[in-house]
Amino acid sequence: MSLSSRVMRQVLLVAGGASLLFAVLFLGLYREQLERERAATSTQINRLLRVALENAMLKRDVPGLRDIVEKMGEQPGIVGVMILAPGGEVRFASRPEKLGQQLPELLGKEHPGVPQTRFVAEAGQAEVLRSINPVPNQLVCTSCHGPLASHPINGVLVVDYDAGTIRHDAYRSAALFAGAGIAVLALTLWSIWRLLRRRVIDPLARLDLAANELAAGDLTVRAPVDLNDEPGRLAASFNRMADHLAAQIGRSERQQRYLQELLDGLPDGVRVIRKADYRIVAVNAAYCSQLGVSAEAALGQLCYGSSHGRDTPCAPTMVVCPVAELEQPGQSVKCRHRHRASDGREIPVEVHAVLLESEGEHGPEQLIVESTIDLSQAVRHSQEQRLSELGLLAAGIAHEIHNPLGSMRLAVDGLLRGLRNGTDDPQRMAGYLDMMSNEIDRCTGVTKRLLLLSRLPQQQAQIVALNPAVSDTVTLLDFDARSHGITQQLELDPSEPRVLADDSDLRMLILNLVQNAHHSMPQGGILIVRTIVEADKAIIEVIDHGSGITDDTLRRIFDPFYSHRADGEPGTGLGLTICKSIVERYGGSIEVRSILGEGTTFRVTLARVSG
Repeated sequence: MSLSSRVMRQVLLVAGGASLLFAVLFLGLYREQLERERAATSTQINRLLRVALENAMLKRDVPGLRDIVEKMGEQPGIVGVMILAPGGEVRFASRPEKLGQQLPELLGKEHPGVPQTRFVAEAGQAEVLRSINPVPNQLVCTSCHGPLASHPINGVLVVDYDAGTIRHDAYRSAALFAGAGIAVLALTLWSIWRLLRRRVIDPLARLDLAANELAAGDLTVRAPVDLNDEPGRLAASFNRMADHLAAQIGRSERQQRYLQELLDGLPDGVRVIRKADYRIVAVNAAYCSQLGVSAEAALGQLCYGSSHGRDTPCAPTMVVCPVAELEQPGQSVKCRHRHRASDGREIPVEVHAVLLESEGEHGPEQLIVESTIDLSQAVRHSQEQRLSELGLLAAGIAHEIHNPLGSMRLAVDGLLRGLRNGTDDPQRMAGYLDMMSNEIDRCTGVTKRLLLLSRLPQQQAQIVALNPAVSDTVTLLDFDARSHGITQQLELDPSEPRVLADDSDLRMLILNLVQNAHHSMPQGGILIVRTIVEADKAIIEVIDHGSGITDDTLRRIFDPFYSHRADGEPGTGLGLTICKSIVERYGGSIEVRSILGEGTTFRVTLARVSG
């Protein structure tokens, strides 16, 4: 029910009830007033009648007394007149059937000698207004009626008036009053309704419409403010609330976009899973790219259905499920899975997951944040970085192979001339062939070192001789060093240390460190690469006498994509990051010390394999 209907119904109930109550009270009071007025009038008339009767009684004029009673009964508005003896017998009556009846109840024994007036309804007769007037005994009457003390009254005059006339007058006046009241009430209700409609109902209706539009998502809607009253102030408060709500929602949306942009900027796939129901509540662009799906298709999906193509949760006894493993906020887990892309491909991924507790729409909820690394992409990027580094060696490798090939070309030309001229000397030919064999070995060594450096890492670590890996890699960079005026010195531990690693990874580590040292000496200098054995540790030191590194740069030197080369050339910013990753993969450590203007030392420590 609308507010206007409620207000109108309430006003009608209250006003109607009050009017009815007032009508009843007015009718009762008006009737009582009429009774008093009629009683007063009848009392005056009765006094006159009583005087006339007393005169007739004193004169003992019985016929005259009877005539007076009969004429009084014929008057308009008078139903009947009776004169009762002191004992209650009806002596005179305008209605003959009343003569001789005993009516002691009309003597007024409760209030002797006091006139009374009241409405009376006798059986089978209409209601009348009965006026009872005792006729007092007087000294002149004591001779017939006895002494005053024992006979205070000589009789009782009873006059019955028609009550219908009185009630008719009362109802007519009440009806007129009610009609006037209804007219006043209708005018009052109309005025109140118009006022409520204009000042309350209509402003509230407009406010309700604005609230519904705001709830539907229209943040631009505002309620009209007409007057400076309660509804007007309420509308102004609503507008302030709408402004504040729009600002809050705007800030929330901007923050949500900012957080989503941060997630989308991460290179690894990220998804957030609600632990209670396995539902995905947030994803980033990398995760969608890994599986080949859109964010809209991934959101709201079950995690095991989205990435594993399953209809039921993964069995915790078969795979490491972060949702099942993590129980307490702050706990983390690392595992490897095989995700299924939208085209059916299986993608090997490494999953890092952590359990967080957040405030959701229905109270606190636990969320699993997963970071997934596409291992196939990681292998490809690592190999691309290796090939990029090898590309930088192209000039040096070409020089290392070109010189032996040039020597072999001269030897072949000499042999051909001797054979054509017939002057070939076998000893001389053997010398040419020995020289060619040595040069071929040189080329083979270069290609072998290059192949060892460029091959993919093995799945499991192996025992690797440290000195050959160091010397071969440094040798590949001889031409690059000479072209930049750098002298490379090798100081290899004579105990031939061995470590548990991958030969290709180890060579790539040394290559990056040596190239980094070359870049720090754009004007040339001395580079020392040494291997050291300390107890159960094998150590590689790469020492340059370059420009050194500032403290600010030193703190970020291993950060991905951070590049600050002393020669001013742009770099990938991944060389030292790869070095740190390789060292940590085999349980080692890498340290750097640098002094501005004097040089930098990189120290790699790995576990030595004895025997």
